[in-house]
Amino acid sequence: MIEFTYERTWVEIETLLERVEQERARRKEASFDRDLSTKERAHHMRNYKGLQGATYALRWVLGDREVTKRMVLGDD
Repeated sequence: MIEFTYERTWVEIETLLERVEQERARRKEASFDRDLSTKERAHHMRNYKGLQGATYALRWVLGDREVTKRMVLGDD
């Protein structure tokens, strides 16, 4: 069974969210870069979608009222 330490602070979570959102924006921009191959653009889009899920999860943990459990689980 996984053991959680619950040692993360809200500041650490908010800092991680900020970094995730910056990387997500970078990946989204790269996914539309016509100088990249289709394979490279697809790679960036997959990473963007993964980071989108991380963003939703972190925002939900922080209590963002606009992020629902459905969004976190991908049911939205």
